[in-house]
Amino acid sequence: MNKLTLLSITTLSILSLTSCNSSNGVSPSQNKAANGVTQATTYKEDGAMQQSLDNWLNKEWTPTVEKDETIKKINQDKSRNFTLQEYVDKAVVYSKEDNSSTKKSHSEEMNSLPVIGKKK
Repeated sequence: MNKLTLLSITTLSILSLTSCNSSNGVSPSQNKAANGVTQATTYKEDGAMQQSLDNWLNKEWTPTVEKDETIKKINQDKSRNFTLQEYVDKAVVYSKEDNSSTKKSHSEEMNSLPVIGKKK
């Protein structure tokens, strides 16, 4: 009796799991019924976070970093591979500049609060 129960549970599990993983042999990206329910594959518009990042890159990061002569020399060579040191150099150049993100520093705002901030 114990073997029969184990065999029936195993058979039912295999049948149910194999039927769940395929819909007429079509992969999930080609399954029209699933794509009709989830519109994640049809949504093409960028979100607010991506738009904010793109605006920051175009208006603040790129103009600030492109002012530096060493960065200009590096960017002229189009056949180069990107390195982490190149990014670090750009970050150093950006952090030295007086830009809007340093004016709105959260830590400076917190330090200016009377109870939480640092004593002057």
